Amino acid sequence: MQDIKVKDDILLATLPNVLFDGWTDKAIEEGAVEAGFEPSMAVRAFPYGVSDVLAHFADYINRQMSDRVSEIDMSALGIGKRLEEAMRIRLDIEAPYKEAVRKSMSYYAVPKNAPHGVQVVWKAVDEMWWCCGDESVDFNYYTKRASLAAVYSATMVYWLNDESENSEDTIDFYKRRLIDVIKAVKTRKEIFGKVEDFFCKITGHSNASSLMKR
Repeated sequence: MQDIKVKDDILLATLPNVLFDGWTDKAIEEGAVEAGFEPSMAVRAFPYGVSDVLAHFADYINRQMSDRVSEIDMSALGIGKRLEEAMRIRLDIEAPYKEAVRKSMSYYAVPKNAPHGVQVVWKAVDEMWWCCGDESVDFNYYTKRASLAAVYSATMVYWLNDESENSEDTIDFYKRRLIDVIKAVKTRKEIFGKVEDFFCKITGHSNASSLMKR
């Protein structure tokens, strides 16, 4: 926990520097000093430099989002509305760091860094689904996240150029595309249900899901 706090402190002190210096080792080192540490702490906290601090930046946003979502009673909301709330919260958290996010996306656009960018997106949508109460463990786990990942990525690109109040235009953009995700999830669930019923009939097994996983 202490290590996370140190990393958080350095990250938050680094973010203002990113506006001028970009995501560089120099910006991270200055962030460590401004956070009250020796310059060497930048390397100790983030031994892989920029890629490390960017991964922690993404993790920080995920943790903040999860904490804020947990404070909301979503029991009466459908999954679409839950995902909308999670995205609203996420954009609100990232709003003060918009230029840092922009530079992060530019970093991940470089081919050699793209795999790390994919991991960041996957972890973001995974956290969003978990926050919204998803407990799927079958093939829906992957299809839900893959579907939302495409929408999430497009939404973040749109958001970078959105100047509307409270990013409402971005939320509208997200909601329109989220409809397709929800429809796809429902369709896959219906298909899986039919397959499960079929296996139950031909095997006499009461739980085809567990049988199919063997």
